Amino acid sequence: MAKQVRWKCEICDDGLLAPSRPRRNDVRRYCLPCSAKRGTLVERIAPALEKHREKRAAFVQSKARAKRQRKQISLAPIKAQRKAEARRQAIFEKEADRIWKLFYPQGTNRRRPRISIVYNRGFGCSGIYYHTGNILIRVSRTSTGGADVWETLAHELCHAVVPTSPVNGSHGKQFYVELKRVIEARWKVRMDWSSINGYTDTSHSWGYKVDWLMRGQLEKAGVVRFAYPKAGGE
Repeated sequence: MAKQVRWKCEICDDGLLAPSRPRRNDVRRYCLPCSAKRGTLVERIAPALEKHREKRAAFVQSKARAKRQRKQISLAPIKAQRKAEARRQAIFEKEADRIWKLFYPQGTNRRRPRISIVYNRGFGCSGIYYHTGNILIRVSRTSTGGADVWETLAHELCHAVVPTSPVNGSHGKQFYVELKRVIEARWKVRMDWSSINGYTDTSHSWGYKVDWLMRGQLEKAGVVRFAYPKAGGE
């Protein structure tokens, strides 16, 4: 037998016992005297069921609220990281604009290469210039900038300016002379090349060792203080 609950008319307060889920055509759902007076069907309500529904609705709302709060807490580190990455990207773009202008003291209509930043698996910084007009910079998650990062950015932008030599490749003397000029102009520091002044255009000694030399001198001079937030937004 179905559970019986008391159903009451909200108008005359007359009540009777009926199943908790009566059919729609069950006459016990309706107060017939009040329906006859009004001309439309007057449904009875079950106070016990209404109270139960209110408790259930409140419980569901509290569960949903707690779930939203847990989700916000779990997403907080992700949001902080995305915010830090957006700030870092903006700082990179601004620094790239400064360096790009120094390559063209008289001005240029050339569009600066687009900068993309990804994380590397270790420490340090590296970059790639694509002839499609894009630059990829790899930084560590704990990086906040420094001489190695900004020298790498200037290095990759220099590839967009200085064409690759069919004889000396992409890292010949012409490339590093231009990079040196821009670095000195940007950070107002004099690069000491006394150890490589004897190199010739065809020497294979030109290469990343020159980058390391300039990074070390920039680091020692302490002129590169332009920083960005860590990956975690710390």
